[in-house]
Amino acid sequence: MIKVMIVDDMPIYREYLREFIDWNAYGLDVCCEAKDGREALELYEIYQPDIVLTDIVMPYLDGLELSEELLNENPDLSIILITGNSEFEYARKAVKLGICDYIVKPFEKEELIIALLKLQDNINRVLELRNEQDQIDEEDTEQQLWQYIYKKNIKNNISQLPKIFKYSYFLVVTIHIELIDNNVKSEEILKWKQVLYTMLNNMIQINGTKEIFRDYEGNIVTILNFSDKESMEEYQYYEFEDICKLTKQRIGFDVSIGISDYCYSSEHLSDAYYETIKALSDSYVEHNTKIFDYKKMVTSDDILEFYSWDLIEDINNCLEVSNYERIEILIHQELDRIKEYENTEYAVMIYMSLLSILFSFLVKKGRNIDDVLGKEFHPSTVINKNVSYKIKRNYICECYKKATTYQQKHIDTKSRKIAENARIYIEKHYVNPDLSIADISRELLVNQTYLRRMFKDEFSMTISDFITKCRMEKAKERIENENCKLSYIAYQVGYNDASYFSKCFKKYYGYLPSEIIKKNKF
Repeated sequence: MIKVMIVDDMPIYREYLREFIDWNAYGLDVCCEAKDGREALELYEIYQPDIVLTDIVMPYLDGLELSEELLNENPDLSIILITGNSEFEYARKAVKLGICDYIVKPFEKEELIIALLKLQDNINRVLELRNEQDQIDEEDTEQQLWQYIYKKNIKNNISQLPKIFKYSYFLVVTIHIELIDNNVKSEEILKWKQVLYTMLNNMIQINGTKEIFRDYEGNIVTILNFSDKESMEEYQYYEFEDICKLTKQRIGFDVSIGISDYCYSSEHLSDAYYETIKALSDSYVEHNTKIFDYKKMVTSDDILEFYSWDLIEDINNCLEVSNYERIEILIHQELDRIKEYENTEYAVMIYMSLLSILFSFLVKKGRNIDDVLGKEFHPSTVINKNVSYKIKRNYICECYKKATTYQQKHIDTKSRKIAENARIYIEKHYVNPDLSIADISRELLVNQTYLRRMFKDEFSMTISDFITKCRMEKAKERIENENCKLSYIAYQVGYNDASYFSKCFKKYYGYLPSEIIKKNKF
């Protein structure tokens, strides 16, 4: 867990922060609380928090004075200031001096969570800490819910659907985050998707139940199951509006949200899901953060059913065996069937959906999209052009061809080999104080999420823990066998600050490196 210390002179506010945020859900733990800066310094020495969350105005030692003392002792410490509007400019100056971030009162708790996870490598650490069983449970739930939205394996026999929902009143909401043509790297967006998934679970409060999962394109789908019709019709989507605002202002990417019409039976959830996709078709053209409500749109009564499970399954099976010829046939057959050239209003959505199936497959396989399709890959520049549908079809097929060719060239890159190469790379580069998971993933040509999972499966520890293990073991060996200054040894194992190195060493072994030096003298 990432340890957080809360510092505020108001007990009611400390209680608010402690009780109204589900810290554990985000891999965070409030290890201690202080009522002023003086007490915070004492508690810091005892608990060694990773993050200090502090108010500015406090007795004895204010937040800025506290931050200055803590950063002098540990320059790598993460500090977030909580400030009132009247102190806003003061806080902004403090950030320039080395404080990581500031939050202005009043703020949404989700805004604070995002600020905490943006610090250093916190989001990676949280994802590494996720329980493997939780991931398995999520995948099992997704498989069940896919049967509703894709009508998978049920044909006309509705009784085959798993019994999940208690009530008969539904709204479906689909959140789409474009991985391409965004200012934020696709690798970072994939991490934040998991955070948004958790955040929605904690934010949504309705009279009824909810199910949140990902569809086959990686969109976040929420099925709201209301206990009565009135609750359904009065629902205002405030949580989703907050998600739009937070992702844009605090993280830096746009999301689009499609909302279905009212649905009165679980048997029709597939239709409701298609409505959200149809509503989202506008977002592919507008490219901005917006909520698209199907109920308020002027549309035809017929729903364009492009999202068939059979098609998705066939394409993915062909990707698995790198059968591009079959994929090309499937794409042309499907586009001929739905006559996308006669549905220009939804043509962009259809093309991007086909690409999203490909993106999801690549991500699942641990591939970086830029490596497979090229750093200059910007599909919207082609798909939004006023050119013939045949050119756009061929462009999509060419993307699939590149992917299958890449798969064939890298067919021997197994998970064990990836983990082993990561281990070798770390043992060679641990002396670099800036060594990160991003460096390793770039070297091995796999995305960070896949790399973390493969490494933990193979070595039963996270990459961050293994880097620390290498540094600590090498440091101990040098201290015991070499007559060198501690600052030099710290530098040789990847630490620029000897004081911080000593604290990390004590945290790892339970005693200070100076104790080994003293023992060797006698």
